[in-house]
Amino acid sequence: MLLDEPTAFLDLPRRVEIMGILRRLAHEQDRAILLSTHDLDLALRMADTIWLMPEHGSLQVGAPEDLVLSGAFERTFYSAGITFDPQTGSFKIRRPETGHIDLVGEGLAAIWARRALEREGFQVHQGPNGSAVQVKVVMGDGPPHWQLTQNSQTTQVDSIQSLLAELQNEC
Repeated sequence: MLLDEPTAFLDLPRRVEIMGILRRLAHEQDRAILLSTHDLDLALRMADTIWLMPEHGSLQVGAPEDLVLSGAFERTFYSAGITFDPQTGSFKIRRPETGHIDLVGEGLAAIWARRALEREGFQVHQGPNGSAVQVKVVMGDGPPHWQLTQNSQTTQVDSIQSLLAELQNEC
């Protein structure tokens, strides 16, 4: 089966559903399905084999994981303002570095705080590493909150949006 952008113009749940159906069809009926897509996240998660066509280079073929580990994925999608992060399998916008932050804590609240801080251009270090700014994720019985320590002052905020606003006020 040959398909050109079969998930274009679909919302995220339907894109995932269609790709799952196609994957199941290929495996259960022993069929080859060749499709083009610009949905790189889904391709990395669902494809058995990816064919990468770099702008200036030779065709790269392999399992998604092998293409990431060999650096082929990063080279193919290199752009001046964007980088592929092989640790997360996602693309990141390159921003001028805002500063360094030590992030102390674990779990979902720490993962999403890290993403927000990196989006704002901060170089985030896991755990206390001597940076002038530290963000600590505090978990209790209720929702998480964050302690921001900078210039020997600690401020507590109850949302990541508030954390970013405090950092902007200080920078």
